[in-house]
Amino acid sequence: MLGPMFSALSGLRNASQRLQNSANNVANINTAGFKKSDVNSVDNKSGGTRVNDISRSNTQGSLIPTGNPLDLAIDGDGFFQVTNPNGGTSFTRSGSFKQDGAGNIVDASGNALLPAVNVPGNNTGISVDSNGQISVQVGGQPEVAGQLELANFQNPSGLTAAGGNLLNESAASGAPVAGNPGAGGLGTVRSGFLEGSNVDITEEIVDQIVSKVAFKANVNVIKANDEMLGSILDIKG
Repeated sequence: MLGPMFSALSGLRNASQRLQNSANNVANINTAGFKKSDVNSVDNKSGGTRVNDISRSNTQGSLIPTGNPLDLAIDGDGFFQVTNPNGGTSFTRSGSFKQDGAGNIVDASGNALLPAVNVPGNNTGISVDSNGQISVQVGGQPEVAGQLELANFQNPSGLTAAGGNLLNESAASGAPVAGNPGAGGLGTVRSGFLEGSNVDITEEIVDQIVSKVAFKANVNVIKANDEMLGSILDIKG
């Protein structure tokens, strides 16, 4: 009689993780460049199910126009490179950039873009072309301020989440290969756009409904087995 109960307990854990994962996806539906996660389950030999892994979907989100030249979206494969609080390099699809007080281009959290780009304070305009060249207008003349590079991986799904919409290299992802946008299979850059989240709210609602039903069904199995065990113990007593 314990077999069905253990199966139901594994089902509860599975449903709970699916609900938590879906809640995180929904919470980031308006986060630029966010990539949803999917829970992959497998059957246990002894019965029930368990979470095998949680994978990230790298499908591209829609491009949302903003009119801000430092809002950048990647049309295709690749990741922006930024410094992280630990002094290393992290990767992101969120291209919401700005200038800090010293003229350095940083992301929304203040992490510097890599390779570093410093914009002269006396510029009267800034532009970024599809190949990542960053130009400014100084004294009515165009000047190249820097070159944006993207990085890609043999297995982008193997990147590990680092918080703040940042991803870090891992053994599963392989080492980053950097290059100019539009070269070596890397996507191009769209200035004045942000990539939206790839979360599909309809899919998430359906997944939450299914997970809640599964959670309730497994709770009922545990209750039924608990009552049967109680009755057997009462009889033996």
